[in-house]
Amino acid sequence: MLIEVLLVLMLVSITCCSLLAGYQACVITMQKHNRLEVALELAEASDTEKADTLAAEQGLVIDREEINGSLQIRQQIISVMEYKSKKVLVNKVRYAMP
Repeated sequence: MLIEVLLVLMLVSITCCSLLAGYQACVITMQKHNRLEVALELAEASDTEKADTLAAEQGLVIDREEINGSLQIRQQIISVMEYKSKKVLVNKVRYAMP
């Protein structure tokens, strides 16, 4: 009888641990998804100063590079990266004609 109770308790604890691990994985996935959404919004922002401020608050860095190509087409490459790891989250290219 005691062994059966211990087995049931062990199975319940294993099940609870599995559920907790699954929940933690979901939370981590949602945090990454939310971070990507923020990065996309920052790359789309037209007010660069405000976007830079918001990026710094989120631990992100926005790198902007302008390239003047042939045919008078100007390209602006916007990269949103994590500050510590420099991992690129979003790359966006804007094209403009003068």
